[in-house]
Amino acid sequence: MTDIKSLAVGGFAGVAVAGITYVDGVESLQLVVCLGLVWAFAGWSLTRNRRLLRDADALPSVLYALLVVGVPFFGVHADLALSGLREPLMFLTMGVAAAGIGLGAEISAPTEQERTTTVATAD
Repeated sequence: MTDIKSLAVGGFAGVAVAGITYVDGVESLQLVVCLGLVWAFAGWSLTRNRRLLRDADALPSVLYALLVVGVPFFGVHADLALSGLREPLMFLTMGVAAAGIGLGAEISAPTEQERTTTVATAD
């Protein structure tokens, strides 16, 4: 079954990030399209698995925040000679991290068949 809300959030995230990057003056169309696709997938997968991610323990939640926010700010730092591509590369790194976490949640989520299958007790 198609989750319209997840598709809408993913589509909005992809268009928003790609649009902001394009309006900001990035001339690389390939980078803008890649950013849009990565953020669209990240938005879709995170929204689709929001219940699974919300019920996670504290440690994975903290690691998620550090991975998505910490790595881009410290890895793509201001001292790198990137001539205006620092922000798009930070967005790309954040999007790939978020998409990877969403994909991991998608892989580990129970399928519809597993949710409906009941197991009889051995009484």
